[in-house]
Amino acid sequence: MLETELKELALKEGSIRAGIAAREAFSEAPQSADMRYLQPWANSVLSFAVTTGTDWIEDYLGKVTRMVMRDNMHHINHEIYRIAKVIESRLRGAGFKAHAIIPNGLYRPDHTFEKKLPDHDVKPPLSLRYMAVGAGVGTFGWSGNVMVPGYWSNVYLGGVLTDALLKPDRPMEETICDNCRICARVCPVEFINQKEQTGVTIAGKQFVYNSKRGDLRCVIGCGGFTGLSKDGKWSSWSTGRAILPETDERLPELFARLRDDPANAAATRNITFGPRGVLDRPRENIKTTCNHCITVCSGPLEVRKKWMDLLFHSGVVELDEKGREVVEKARNMDTSS
Repeated sequence: MLETELKELALKEGSIRAGIAAREAFSEAPQSADMRYLQPWANSVLSFAVTTGTDWIEDYLGKVTRMVMRDNMHHINHEIYRIAKVIESRLRGAGFKAHAIIPNGLYRPDHTFEKKLPDHDVKPPLSLRYMAVGAGVGTFGWSGNVMVPGYWSNVYLGGVLTDALLKPDRPMEETICDNCRICARVCPVEFINQKEQTGVTIAGKQFVYNSKRGDLRCVIGCGGFTGLSKDGKWSSWSTGRAILPETDERLPELFARLRDDPANAAATRNITFGPRGVLDRPRENIKTTCNHCITVCSGPLEVRKKWMDLLFHSGVVELDEKGREVVEKARNMDTSS
């Protein structure tokens, strides 16, 4: 069967899990799950996940170097697209239309960073998270990230659209997230809500995760405009110190001001993409500063606690008089609660 061949091809090329979803599975999901927005002929998606590995995490969260994350992110994004192009070629060879989805860095025209006053939320042409959950590749964790059995949320996602009417896989019945909420605790901008939840219906199944705050909150943090924890005892790799408002209404104005300030040129480059999204971003422009919610959730609870404690005791990143990143060690703190 073509479906089996495609999934086996994805695994052979380096993914850890693959599945198929039909367009109809997302009829009750948000607009970013509409695959025909991206390609009007799309009937099915082949979704897959690639692990980021874990050998770099200690150096990154422990403030030894952020370059390990930069190099890993650059490599994995290009690897995902390479795998997608292989699958795309196989489908076209079988006489079908196919489109390899760019993994990140593209946004709908009405949800873009470049607008004079950006929207509160930014949406991709097609959500790879929704595609992966609909295809049974993974399920949502409390963070809203997709969790894959054996790898937790420490994965990146890829996909290929096709006009072929492929037989879909069923969404996962298994629950992976144990609601530790560590993902929320390691978010320096408090983007992930610790208590409030929301949900989405995919293929007739209800999935629940946190009710995130405005997307720009995460963009400002991950972009590198800010990153100091609320208690001031630890930080992401960002040396920016923008003060975020408690509510999201003022975020667009704040983001526009930060983006257009020449003093924030490095952070602005970090959120600037070309026509092919992350694939057009030079490695040197990747100033990865956070990604904590994905990174920390890379194993059983004891692993997550270890990474959280490492981050909380890793210190605060500042700029010295020569503009170099230096780490000021944190004071002792209790993270057992």
